[in-house]
Amino acid sequence: MRSLILELAAAIGLTIAAAVSFVTAAHAGDMMVTGAFARASATPAAKAGALYFTIRNDGDAADKLTAVQTDGAQTAMLHENVEENGVVSMRHVEAITIAPKATVTLAPQKMHVMLTGLKAPLKKGERLAVTLTFEKAGEVKLDVPIGSVAADGPE
Repeated sequence: MRSLILELAAAIGLTIAAAVSFVTAAHAGDMMVTGAFARASATPAAKAGALYFTIRNDGDAADKLTAVQTDGAQTAMLHENVEENGVVSMRHVEAITIAPKATVTLAPQKMHVMLTGLKAPLKKGERLAVTLTFEKAGEVKLDVPIGSVAADGPE
């Protein structure tokens, strides 16, 4: 009987740990980050990738996303796509301001986190540890799922 109880407790613990490890929402202070995902690398030699997510500010004051870090790439920079004279290009931005009670979505062909110097190709089904730093709210740690090459959201 004692063995059965221990086995059940272990099974429940592992189930809870697995569920928690797949949560794609996290928060710090008034900032809530949801829907995080990355696209798989198109080739094994790819050295760049991108991250996407939604940030919601539930507070009464604006905050700024000022930095992104991951051990999976040499650099992680905030970028936005800009169209000028019919040509679309990416431009580095120092920070993303999230107004009070507002939501900002980073998505393909829009604002995103550009990963350069990937240490390994991003593979569908794997996960990437990422830390977002907000000016007021502090750090938010994410466990970002990697979807297909053409993913439009978490899979």
